[in-house]
Amino acid sequence: MAIIVSTSFDPYFNLATEEYFLRNNIIDEDLIFIWRSNKAFVLGRNQNPFIEINPNYFNKDIPIIRRISGGGTIYQDINTLNFTYITNSYANKINDYEYFLKPIINALKKVGLTVKFKPKSHLFIQDFKISGNAQAFINNKLLHHGTLLFNTDLNIINDALVNFQAQADGSHIVSNKQLVGNLIDFIPNKYSIEELSNLILDSILNKKKILDTKYYLSENDISNIYELVINKYKTWEWNFGKTKFFEITIMINNNLEKISVDHGIITGVDNSIHSELINCKYFSEEYFNILKSFINNKLECR
Repeated sequence: MAIIVSTSFDPYFNLATEEYFLRNNIIDEDLIFIWRSNKAFVLGRNQNPFIEINPNYFNKDIPIIRRISGGGTIYQDINTLNFTYITNSYANKINDYEYFLKPIINALKKVGLTVKFKPKSHLFIQDFKISGNAQAFINNKLLHHGTLLFNTDLNIINDALVNFQAQADGSHIVSNKQLVGNLIDFIPNKYSIEELSNLILDSILNKKKILDTKYYLSENDISNIYELVINKYKTWEWNFGKTKFFEITIMINNNLEKISVDHGIITGVDNSIHSELINCKYFSEEYFNILKSFINNKLECR
């Protein structure tokens, strides 16, 4: 099994790295990729960012990035541990989340934690979710990735995701809101996130009874990954334009008004007075500037 431990904290780069190794036959063996990132909201492939994330966070310096796997929206920061498996041996493993999570559970057991797997794809300590997972199948390879909340900013998770509710009509996948907790609040002895990462790697390798092979990104790898970052992961078209058609009701001048949004572009409004919004990118700077000309009160989503 090849191992890559990322030295980058750039969420765009690390998400692009996953896709790069999934789509291309760079390594002939299975891969485990361990990484952390700066602050980011990461949403599932079929999700609607406009109803998943508290709109107050759209104007903050936290990127919103769509990933290639399904599942729900997460927030991660430098104190979140990310793990990614990529395997050619996918028979009977697609949607078998417990298979990939057993080494994680065993590693956490070694530090005194009782962790339970809850279908379809989560790890819990008591009533608190500490890990969410998702999968993607591309190029006859299976990607399984997940997060571990080590000492993540739960205030942002709760304010931006868990406690935020918005409703819209559409075919998007909605996140399952759960109580979340940090591993650091449950571990009986002091462990750093780096020590925990090493324990998890050891657990994965021992389970498979194989030796690890460290893989270091080549200049060509890095160049291709950055190209994917620029042409996909940092584009509005991927992160917001991939959003399927939906209708949502907003408050304008103390009146509820339904607007239609298709692939991130406003295509219809109830009131012709506000037709200036049509063809505008929803939640863009232009959108908010137009709203300011209509209203003096805070935008509300219903």
